[in-house]
Amino acid sequence: MPSSRNVAAAAALAAAVCCGTPCRADPPPAPSLEIIRPLGDAYNERSSDGDSYPQSLGVRLLLARGPYALTLQYWRNVYLTESGGPGALTRYARLEGGFGTVAPFIARDSSFEAHAEYRILRNAPLYAGIGAVRTWTNYHYPVLTGAGAGLDLHAASTAGMRPFISAFYYPAASGSYVTETAPTRTLTPTFGILKVDFGVVIRSSRSRFFAVIGDGQEVRTGKGLSNDNRFIRSDPYAGIGVRL
Repeated sequence: MPSSRNVAAAAALAAAVCCGTPCRADPPPAPSLEIIRPLGDAYNERSSDGDSYPQSLGVRLLLARGPYALTLQYWRNVYLTESGGPGALTRYARLEGGFGTVAPFIARDSSFEAHAEYRILRNAPLYAGIGAVRTWTNYHYPVLTGAGAGLDLHAASTAGMRPFISAFYYPAASGSYVTETAPTRTLTPTFGILKVDFGVVIRSSRSRFFAVIGDGQEVRTGKGLSNDNRFIRSDPYAGIGVRL
């Protein structure tokens, strides 16, 4: 199973690739829209290896003007919850403690992010920004909302194979949760959410369309919760984009 160390290693590798590119006065990134197909897995209380179904989807919009940039991203992972074998129930850890069981089902984990960014380097499209995140599911789990900050190196808008990397951390994403066990209580659990995304954009000087290949990693760590309560997303992906 992936861990936060895997995420850190992936981020370090991507940073090394980015830093190895020649320094030059890059123009602002071109406004673009990307449609992405996640190809990885989700790991949480209800799944130990949730392979992405075809309904999984990513959409990313980038707008830039002068030293400012705005990125909006929607991500959805769809997978079958794991079970112990044919006919077996899926056993999962409840947020309030203890365990529950449910028939295997198609789970949907979705998130939306917005980053407002300012360019901090002249010779590379590196931006620092503040972000907001919201996550939701189709099963009994809190809708999490939080604010954070991070760095975003956008792919250069020139033709060729151009690397990108983004790392944002949301230290206190929280939401309301009604316990499953009696007597019912309303809790407000808090999670730290780390999102790291890196890859390459492949552009041609003769077309507005481009290819994108990348890897998205996400770790949600509950504060004051059992180690059985966790969410890890490990998502290699491929997609197509268009310059707006």
